[in-house]
Amino acid sequence: MRCIGAYDDAAVPSFADLAAVSAPSRRAALKSMQKEVGAACVKYEAVCPDVHQLGAIATTASERTALIEAYDKRSAAIKRLLAKMIDTLPAADLDLCPYCSLDTNPDLDHFLPKARFPEFSLHSRNLVPICTPCNRKKANAVKSKTTGQRLFLHPSVEPSNNAPVLEASLSFKKQGVSVSYYIDDGSGLPQEEGELVRRHFSRLGLNARYSRRAQSYLASFKASIAGKPNVVVARTLKQKISTSSFGEPANGWRPALFRAIVPNEAATLAWLQS
Repeated sequence: MRCIGAYDDAAVPSFADLAAVSAPSRRAALKSMQKEVGAACVKYEAVCPDVHQLGAIATTASERTALIEAYDKRSAAIKRLLAKMIDTLPAADLDLCPYCSLDTNPDLDHFLPKARFPEFSLHSRNLVPICTPCNRKKANAVKSKTTGQRLFLHPSVEPSNNAPVLEASLSFKKQGVSVSYYIDDGSGLPQEEGELVRRHFSRLGLNARYSRRAQSYLASFKASIAGKPNVVVARTLKQKISTSSFGEPANGWRPALFRAIVPNEAATLAWLQS
């Protein structure tokens, strides 16, 4: 859940650029749609991040197929142009998925799904790096069917600040420690954006995913110091706390975990030593 910023304008290929290097069998069809698709892309930029307000343009079945296959069966030249574009993101944002900051991002997500908005299949700014689990969970969803509210942050521009909004709570039990994650109501984000963050968090199942990772991490940590003198265990825990945010996004699962450990340091230490 972090903003990765926009791609470098100089490296962003237009629809015309990508259509020109698509497979020869699709170039004519794509070129014939250039005016309509170009106009749709202008509207996308004008309303971003609230692109859920857009309606799909009218396309024939053959036009939809050409647009979707231009991405699904993209040429080597298109792949090179998109890779060059993605490489303009800050180095800190090239590896971890911006939707969850949990896994690597081998995929590109169509923020507006190409199945419903084929005109944005090759719209560069509609393409966002994403991890496979988030891509599967996001699927073709855009907005709530009941309220019409957008369900996901647009990582190119949101969240609007880097304030920590992700928090965790700990529960110590005989069988181990339980970790639960939630979005802090006092995060400092504008109210509407805070509500969007909570929808994003819920829809992607981030509590369960973060909790599994945190509990696995803590179990491994405990196993690694088993049998060590209490003073060593205490010193190791303090070191973990002091370095927990190094090289991590503000809303990563690990910094949030250790923010929860700080007021529970004594209980955590007792559990580690048990």
